[in-house]
Amino acid sequence: MQAVRQVSDPTRLRKAAKITTILHDALGPDLSGQSCLDTGCAVGIITDELARHFSRVMGVDVDARLVRQAHAHSLNGALFLLASGACLPFPNASFDVVVCAQVYEHVTDQHGLAQEIYRVLRPGGSCFFSGPNKLAVLEEHYWLPFLSWLPQGLANAYMRLFKKGQVYDAWPLFYWQTRQLWSAFEVRDYTVRMLRDPRRYAVEDKLAKAPWFAGLPDWFWRLAQPFLPNYNWVLLKPK
Repeated sequence: MQAVRQVSDPTRLRKAAKITTILHDALGPDLSGQSCLDTGCAVGIITDELARHFSRVMGVDVDARLVRQAHAHSLNGALFLLASGACLPFPNASFDVVVCAQVYEHVTDQHGLAQEIYRVLRPGGSCFFSGPNKLAVLEEHYWLPFLSWLPQGLANAYMRLFKKGQVYDAWPLFYWQTRQLWSAFEVRDYTVRMLRDPRRYAVEDKLAKAPWFAGLPDWFWRLAQPFLPNYNWVLLKPK
C-alpha cells in the first residue's frame, strides 16, 4: 500500500509535470539522450517521473531514510544516493540537466549548492530551479503569514506560539539575492508564463481562487516580479 500511495501522490506528480513541461519548453521535445540529477529528491517521486524523459537519472538527498524509500519505490529506473547538494560526489560536467526544486531554502551553504550544481553541469547544460521568495506573504512550509519576513529569533517565537515547532529552519532569499546566488548562469524566468497558462504547467490548483491572474498585463508582471511568492527559472550554464 505504501508504494501505491507514494507513487500516486498528486502534489508531487503535479510538480513533476510542471518541471518536465518547463524543461521541454526550454530544451526541446526530446530529452531521451540527456542525463539528469535531482538534488534534494526526498522519496523520489519527482525523480522517478523524470526518469521517463531522460536516459539516466540520479537523485540525491541528505536523509538516509528518504533515500531508502526512494530506492524501494522506484518504478522507472532512477538511481538514488545519500549526498548533500553542497558536496556532490560526481566529477565535473557529469550531467546535462540538474533539478533543484524547493531545495535551496533548506540548505545552510546556499553558495556551495550553486557552485556544485554549476560544477557538475556540462558546458551548455541547464538547471531547473524553483524556490520561495523571502517576501512571500504566506510562508509555504508552515503556512504562517509573514513568517519568512521576521528575524530568526522572532520567527522561532512565532513558530512556538502556533505550535509549529521550535525553530524556523528555512532560509529563503529576496529576489535580488536569489539572482546573485545564480549569477554564473543565464536566467530564463518561467514564473509569469506559468501564471498565464496554469493548466499547461499543471499549476491550476494554485490559481483556483484567482484565475484572473492569468489576464493581468505585462507591466504588472514586470513590477511584481521581485514580490512573487515563488521563483521558477531555467538556469543555463555558458558553453
